Amino acid sequence: MAKCWTCGSHVSGYQHTCSSCRNLKELKGLHAKVASGGRNISERLDFIAQVQQEGFATLKDTLSTGLSEIASAIEWGFGEIGWKIEQQTEILQSIDRTLKTPSETKANEWRLHAEELRRRGLLEESEEFFLKAINEYRLDYRMYVGLAETYLRLNKFDEAKSFLEKSLPHAPKKRINYKSYSYRMIGHIYGCKEDYAQAVSILRSAVELSPQYIEAHYDYAQYCAQVGNVKACIPSVQKAVLAKPLYWYLAQNERNFDSARSEVGKLLSNINTEALQNAKDATDNSGKALKKSLKVISETKKILKGGGNSITIYENAEKKFELAEDKMASGDYAAFLKAKVLAEEAYTLANKAAHNANEQRKAYKQKHDEKVGKALKRLPGAIIGWPLLFAVVVGVVSTPINFLSGIDLKTGFLIGAGCGLLFGLYRIIKELKGR
Repeated sequence: MAKCWTCGSHVSGYQHTCSSCRNLKELKGLHAKVASGGRNISERLDFIAQVQQEGFATLKDTLSTGLSEIASAIEWGFGEIGWKIEQQTEILQSIDRTLKTPSETKANEWRLHAEELRRRGLLEESEEFFLKAINEYRLDYRMYVGLAETYLRLNKFDEAKSFLEKSLPHAPKKRINYKSYSYRMIGHIYGCKEDYAQAVSILRSAVELSPQYIEAHYDYAQYCAQVGNVKACIPSVQKAVLAKPLYWYLAQNERNFDSARSEVGKLLSNINTEALQNAKDATDNSGKALKKSLKVISETKKILKGGGNSITIYENAEKKFELAEDKMASGDYAAFLKAKVLAEEAYTLANKAAHNANEQRKAYKQKHDEKVGKALKRLPGAIIGWPLLFAVVVGVVSTPINFLSGIDLKTGFLIGAGCGLLFGLYRIIKELKGR
């Protein structure tokens, strides 16, 4: 027996998709969604993972087909799009910059032509142009993988495997060693043959070459479970799930884990519990930070008119905190992870609001102290200088008219001194008020 490349159902021979795949109508729509959104994205496979996760929740609720088939289909039903987006990476795009001769350029044009023909479903013509490209220029890794993708859709798994093996000497490496990409594809072909021992061996090479290649870890875990190597299976499942939450959902229903279901289930439960606890700790911390921030802001508002931008920051923190609490209440693994992120953002904003409020208070105190200092400097003038000046001016002015006003010189001096003192005090009060 063999297994369908896409959904893992048992089939009579090599098949890229089977009748079970065609029954997954929602998956087909999801595939189109990824195709339309995947042409101009910069985050590559992260976008696919996000859409897949959203789609898995929908499929889980709406499809009557076995969830194990859905899990496999979501993992392997996006291979062409995944490869197309993978080619947007800097390391694969850099291959174009090394093409210098006319024959190399011509081969690249044929490769692009072949990719488009495959996208349009013209597989035999796609094969023809890929072969022409490889005959013209044999050093471009993309040509071998592209042709292998075409052979998979033609249900020619042996030919696909052959060209994936031929791609190995030409595989570039940077983000991952692209030999691991080819090994993963070869390993899946062995998995479709139900030759799990070979699949384990090939995927082991993939993860050893590229320890951060999460997809390879997830496949390695599946094949290890199939050969009864639970000890090697569990760490790889854990690494895959912690790196990409999508795998937490897929692993629950992946049939390849059936022989290790108890151990995998326990792992997933522990990961979920840890995620919940991490979210709870983060929300507790952010809740305390919000209370502290609110106290600081309230104290600041008593001194200042309004709390400035610290109030706006605090309100944003409060909204994120409330969203985090809502996510925690959902009981969903991905929601727990999001709750932790939101709570940490709320914590940061709450501390920022408190910090800004404290800075406002410090600035106010500094400005107030400066005003008091200036006022103290004016004090001698207020109680001596201005009264003396006003006394002299009023006394001198009042002398010629003292007979008419009835004010003698002494009284004029006293009136002037009083007016000067009031004026000096007015200036001090004005200084303290900042007017």
